[in-house]
Amino acid sequence: MANKYLNYLRPALRQTAETVMPGPRWAKRRIVVSGLPRSGTSWVAKALSLSPNVAYYFEPDSVLERRHWYVYPDAHAGNPLLARHISAAFAGRIHTEYVIAERGLREILTTWRADVVLIKWVKLVLCLDWLAQHFPDVTVVQTVRHPVPLTLSWRKRGWDPGHALDLLLAQPGLMTGPLAPYADAMRSAESYWERAGAFWGAIAFMQLRQHRPGWVLREHERFCIDPVEQYRALTQQLGLAWSDRIAGFVTGENRRTVGPGYGRRRDPRQEIHKWETGVTRGERDQLESVVRVFDLPFYARLDPEVFRDSQSSSRRAG
Repeated sequence: MANKYLNYLRPALRQTAETVMPGPRWAKRRIVVSGLPRSGTSWVAKALSLSPNVAYYFEPDSVLERRHWYVYPDAHAGNPLLARHISAAFAGRIHTEYVIAERGLREILTTWRADVVLIKWVKLVLCLDWLAQHFPDVTVVQTVRHPVPLTLSWRKRGWDPGHALDLLLAQPGLMTGPLAPYADAMRSAESYWERAGAFWGAIAFMQLRQHRPGWVLREHERFCIDPVEQYRALTQQLGLAWSDRIAGFVTGENRRTVGPGYGRRRDPRQEIHKWETGVTRGERDQLESVVRVFDLPFYARLDPEVFRDSQSSSRRAG
């Protein structure tokens, strides 16, 4: 009974502490984990948050209205709303229960001494050119997930990638700008899987195009193949301290099952191919027919373990 009562009070206690305690005002580093929903961003961000002295905020972009989702802003234009939102996120001033659900009382009480502020977003994946222009000190880690399991995950949740595609098609600056070579293929996509492929291809192309030196752009499946080695290298690249808590989390040995970024305990290696029985050959062919138009360096022949050189392709895309 006492535990049940404490679980009921815990969100209120977190909210009160988050409001009263000072935010991460003296942090020396700011990191964003960016990618589409269900692309592995939660796994990456949660693992990085287990490095010592990191203040982590889970999807502060969830407070934005839908009209701001998947928008590609002019990198050189003023955008007061976006600037205020990002500044507030890094200052820890967006603290709805969803955003702070992964922050226990201990993390909240020690936020003031955090060396790094880490935020994760999934709706602002197209604002990275703008971010690089207006927040040049921020380091970005981008994730890309194989388009078939990503689409299956969306379908399971009732999300429509075709609706997300329409949000891209409605942006003249995007469709007559960087995505102009693919506009016809995107507009002519008709079936569910064709439209899913068009949306995935457009976003992946833009992730490549927005990539900057010093940032990280990596396929979700790379982390799954050898998570400890991959995450150890990632923390080193980002200048974060390695922790045994990270190793335990990414292997599933001590993963909790509460909080939006935890999820089920699973063997990362088995995640790479388990989706293959959930899609028909015809559905996969429809998706592939659109994806190949973008000539992306990810998943040659849609094989989840075949990776090409994303750096050379990134330079070509730019």
